[in-house]
Amino acid sequence: MDKNLQNVLSNLEPEIDKKCFELKQKTRERRMQKVFILAIVLLLFIPSTLIMLDVNIWGFIVGAIGLIALAILIMLPIALKENTRGECYE
Repeated sequence: MDKNLQNVLSNLEPEIDKKCFELKQKTRERRMQKVFILAIVLLLFIPSTLIMLDVNIWGFIVGAIGLIALAILIMLPIALKENTRGECYE
């Protein structure tokens, strides 16, 4: 019985790995979608707020470029980090 179970598990292992990869991809896609929506909302909200407050747009542009550069420096190592061990924690 135990040998039969081992055989079934070894046959299902590629499918388990495939499903684990699919779950990781779905989670990553959802996270990226939320970040994209937040970026769009902020892109619309911040300039309109600055216009209402009568703030110079060039100051906003310089600040935005600095903020984007800082975000890229901080988030790039996290975005490029890969889980090469093949483990699934979902």
